[in-house]
Amino acid sequence: MPYRPALAVARHRGALGCACAALALAGALLVLRPAPEPVEQVLVAARDLSPRSPVGASDTAVRPIPRGAVPDGALPAESDPAGRSLTGPVRRGEVLTTARFADPPAADYGGGLVAVPVRIADAGAVALVEPGSRVDLLAAVPALDEGLVPGGPPPAQVVAEDRPVIAVPEPPGGALGGPPGALVVVAATAEEARGLAGYSQAGTVVLTIRG
Repeated sequence: MPYRPALAVARHRGALGCACAALALAGALLVLRPAPEPVEQVLVAARDLSPRSPVGASDTAVRPIPRGAVPDGALPAESDPAGRSLTGPVRRGEVLTTARFADPPAADYGGGLVAVPVRIADAGAVALVEPGSRVDLLAAVPALDEGLVPGGPPPAQVVAEDRPVIAVPEPPGGALGGPPGALVVVAATAEEARGLAGYSQAGTVVLTIRG
């Protein structure tokens, strides 16, 4: 078949036109594609966390979150919440926010104080206090003194005296079906915290409100 220059040129022009059209379409798609949403590096819980134990250095992790999904008060990656106490349980992967921590920290009330979550037997008494209230925490102990009236109520001993309330956490999932009593977070010494932990587990802690 004789060589036809005009036909060859037309074929090359057609292929070049298709290539240009494909490049133009790809460019248009790139222009129309939305830019990736910026992300922020925030702290999340590395495991399920309990309000009964201060946050440890290994309890948090850094995770990139789309800026539009970052909740208010989220802790940035450079935050160091180690040693602070939570106001309630936190699930693994949850973004840590300032609302999740006892605020203000116990240290603001004096050196050597820690934030201690205490379960009070009488939820009604907890409803009467708020952050900043001053309370005494008492616990019922077995009646060992011979001078006590048999069958009478057990004596109560003061475990922590004139302690500030840091937070009054809301019961998780509402009050129905939860454990008896109610939680209150107070600033106390480490020794008082150890005593309160045992009595709180037994459900024998009561509080009195100072004027």
